[in-house]
Amino acid sequence: MSYEVVKQEHVEHLGDKPFNKHSMNTNGHVSPLAKGQIHEGVSGIDVRLVQGIDEEAFQKTCGMAVRATIGIDPDAPPEEMPWEEMLKGGLQTALETQTVVFGVSGVSRTCTHQLVRSRRAAFHQQSQRASFMGDQPNVRMPQSIAENGFAREAFLRAVAAAHLAYQVAAKEDIAYQDARFILPEGTETYILLEYPLREFLNVYAYRACYMFQWEIGEVMRQAKAVLTEVHPWLEPYIKISCEKPQKCTFQGWEEVEGHCPLPWAKEDNRTYRPDPTLRIGK
Repeated sequence: MSYEVVKQEHVEHLGDKPFNKHSMNTNGHVSPLAKGQIHEGVSGIDVRLVQGIDEEAFQKTCGMAVRATIGIDPDAPPEEMPWEEMLKGGLQTALETQTVVFGVSGVSRTCTHQLVRSRRAAFHQQSQRASFMGDQPNVRMPQSIAENGFAREAFLRAVAAAHLAYQVAAKEDIAYQDARFILPEGTETYILLEYPLREFLNVYAYRACYMFQWEIGEVMRQAKAVLTEVHPWLEPYIKISCEKPQKCTFQGWEEVEGHCPLPWAKEDNRTYRPDPTLRIGK
């Protein structure tokens, strides 16, 4: 197999002197996820709660916000308007006063490209510019590939070839920011996810759907587990958008039957009916 190399018009090369590379990497800037491991499916994904909720401050703020919203004394006794009302509906702006932070390790760059698409959140991701990713960076292999002998062998050969090319570029003192172009999208990374509580509830409702990519769904479900372990009162409010109405709310073109395990995931029970010309499936 050969490729046509399309060269750019001549421009002055500005060089890469300021950027980290082997000749400058004297402070141990090496990825901790360079253990020569290939994880199949969701094995090895680790989600931890870095920052939880200040429950006393949260309850006080939500209680006062609810009372202010309906026009009664914001300093009235708590029993006159339970703070949980803010979680049930209404403006819910007070939910933005608390931020939860998750540390996620072992996910692929493919997954993080999806995670960072939330607009009301902040992210802090492992840099492939500042650090050497290692001679054998960990890689995530989809289960569908792992279970197919031909695809699995091709995947392993491609990863080995990419890692060798990455090593060559690094040893030739190519800046890491350019050498990283060689690495597979399945290269594992770590990322901090910082959500106002209101945004996490919204992201979970959307992204924990079984119709989305399996890796991001695993991250969302682990995030819920570690958050509710510390704050169990949140469990009733962290739901996929389809769980309360028990009606499929997936808004994609793919067919849900036979893929989503939830009993109400039926084509004739969807709130969104894709245009027949766009539908993916039978």
